[in-house]
Amino acid sequence: MNTNLSKSVQYGFGLLSIAIISRWTSGNAVFTAPEAFLRYGFIGTVSFSAAGALAFLALIPIITRIRSSEESSSFPGIMASRLSEPALKWMKRVLLLAIFFGMTVMGFAAGILVFPLGTPVPVGMSLFFLFGFLAAIFFRLKWFTRFSMLKVGILFLIMIMILVHAYMLEGIEVVYNGIRLYHPYLLYAEWEILPLLLTAFTIAMLGHLLLDLKMWNMLLKSKREKLRLGLSMTGLIWSTIPFSFSMIALSAIYKGGFQNFYSVFEKIFLRYEHFTITILLIFILMVIFFETFLSQIHSLYVLYDRNDLKLNKHMWGILLLFVAAIPCLTYLFLISLLDLFFISGVFFAAALPVILQILWSRKKKGLLMPAAVLIGTLSGWTFLFFGEGPNSILIGCGSSLIALLIGWFAENREAVHHD
Repeated sequence: MNTNLSKSVQYGFGLLSIAIISRWTSGNAVFTAPEAFLRYGFIGTVSFSAAGALAFLALIPIITRIRSSEESSSFPGIMASRLSEPALKWMKRVLLLAIFFGMTVMGFAAGILVFPLGTPVPVGMSLFFLFGFLAAIFFRLKWFTRFSMLKVGILFLIMIMILVHAYMLEGIEVVYNGIRLYHPYLLYAEWEILPLLLTAFTIAMLGHLLLDLKMWNMLLKSKREKLRLGLSMTGLIWSTIPFSFSMIALSAIYKGGFQNFYSVFEKIFLRYEHFTITILLIFILMVIFFETFLSQIHSLYVLYDRNDLKLNKHMWGILLLFVAAIPCLTYLFLISLLDLFFISGVFFAAALPVILQILWSRKKKGLLMPAAVLIGTLSGWTFLFFGEGPNSILIGCGSSLIALLIGWFAENREAVHHD
């Protein structure tokens, strides 16, 4: 991936919006929002969709400040200029964990996709990871990722087709009456939990955006004057994806109950008279997820050089982790995609204050930065074990912020003593 601004074509706001939406056409956009809808009701999907828009809008002042300094043309370069050598080494591991979480989400989404075909979700995950890593190891990635722009149009085409089939042919009133009969709680708006969900989702998503190398590459290659409009458009357009798939899930359960979240999407894909349509929809969505997964591996090669002997040595171990260990863990602990969002969201929330501190302050930072991420993540995960996911995200972010403040006071105190 070329990260040099001067040698690459700059994005206008239209191309920037399409490229970013293509990058974030992930399992969270397609499957996590509907699961949030089924767990928290209408407020769940509204807050999830709105949080995505707010996260993209929050990027505007951050990237504007970075672009005005022009100190580096890549995010790893920015970190290298503002972190000590040991701190940079550990923050690279933070970025590596962010990439791993992104890969896991895509594998989980692929497992849900093949569930209607009679394949267990963990098995689908393993097969997806196996093919994805083998493709990355033995083939060049550029030939596949060049179609990333096309997948945005295809995704919206699929969304519209499924929505039209579900609501226009069967009738909006019929679906509404069915939901009122079988699942009235989904239509009840618990406004009191909206601030909590909206804040937690926004913090987690913004942290994820700031830890994504491909995202930084696109933002640093864009025309400065187009950033504000491009990110605003991206947020508004992207927010329609999770909301639309939530409405698609709603149309699948109006005739009765459902066993679990997987069975909801099983009903969606198996409702068509011709099984060929089901296969085609699953195949197209699988290709879309596969391209996003390969972009994550591409980010891995940006973080660590593709020809790095250490990376090549550990690649088979990483393959084993994803093909065997992660699917087994999701099966043993009955983790859903929304649960995975909260687990990774705690990590991204803990990293958010640290990344903002690195970007905002031009002083060299030490090991306090990765230590704050660790403290926030462990605090949030501990709370997640006993409490609710949205609260754990706030705990993770707050703990990381407190660690940074304590470190800042300690540094100032030491400086005063030296004076």
